[in-house]
Amino acid sequence: MNDLADRKRLLIAQAGLHRELIARECQRLLPPVDLAQDLALGFVQRNRWWLLGGAAVGGVLLPAKWRGLLGLLPLVPGLLRSFRQ
Repeated sequence: MNDLADRKRLLIAQAGLHRELIARECQRLLPPVDLAQDLALGFVQRNRWWLLGGAAVGGVLLPAKWRGLLGLLPLVPGLLRSFRQ
């Protein structure tokens, strides 16, 4: 019975350590994610009419079987950013 109580205390302590580790990892990852979100939002705000027009023209002009290419549209900002550098 005493072994079970010790094991339970150890598991609770381990769970607390895991929660703390996850919380620290989230705090470490938040600034880069916020920066990426701000960059993406800025790109969309600057180029929204081009993106909207391109999506509309692409949806009308492309045949139905090629419309899967529009799924690649979210990759365009990343590609443009990599070519600018």
